[in-house]
Amino acid sequence: MVATAIRASALGLLPATARAAEPASVDPACFSSHDLWSPLPDRCLGVIDTDRPHQTDTPHTVPAGHTQIESALVAVELGGGVESRRGQAAKLRLFDDAYKFGLASGVDLQLLFDHAAYDLGSRRLLPPGPLSLRAKFSLRAEAGAIPAVTFVPWVFLPIAPTQALRGGPLAFFGWELPFGFELEANAGVLFAARPKPPAAVVLASALTYTVAGEFRIFIDAYATGWDIAFGTGALWAFARDMQLDLGTYLGLSGDEPVATPFLGFSVRR
Repeated sequence: MVATAIRASALGLLPATARAAEPASVDPACFSSHDLWSPLPDRCLGVIDTDRPHQTDTPHTVPAGHTQIESALVAVELGGGVESRRGQAAKLRLFDDAYKFGLASGVDLQLLFDHAAYDLGSRRLLPPGPLSLRAKFSLRAEAGAIPAVTFVPWVFLPIAPTQALRGGPLAFFGWELPFGFELEANAGVLFAARPKPPAAVVLASALTYTVAGEFRIFIDAYATGWDIAFGTGALWAFARDMQLDLGTYLGLSGDEPVATPFLGFSVRR
């Protein structure tokens, strides 16, 4: 049944599910099914559509046959966990990247990896990671009040002993609202080995507003169990396939850092 829904999304509903693949013309090639061997033509591509810098992820997938890299070029964690107050020294994180591959219409595969971290207090490098793998399967397009829906199996693979093996199913939702607003939501559950709790509910929502052209601002909140953070910032697609973003995440509870200002860059090929 899921396979049927995915095929229906790929063949008939795709243009409404992904802002990045919304064609400006009625070229039939833009509305047909595509894959790695038959990529969506460049003339059908719209402006790049990313998960970052929101903590809440979009239900939209990378256009078939295309690759997208989304990077937090630099982020600074100020303070330790909001509740534990461990590791008060700032931590510098570099190249927290997502590598995303459009496998077919409405389906993409993603590899997410935090490449480097440096503890400014002890002046030492920290272990990279975790490495996480996930896929997005577009189940349906947005239709009026009915949101776009994407199913996302996700697993986090530990690189260091302090990191936990985690995984679980999530669903991503998205609505295009009047007056330049866009609403996204995530819901699911992550199961984990120690040192994390055995299960944590994931709930998140982001509201984005288009100020002018492709310059947008956002606010969002993300909760994994009792680890809760608020985020705000801006993103600017200065070219069809490139985007800059900046902002700050603010920890509200749990092990979230007190504040994490960031600067990011995304590109699509």
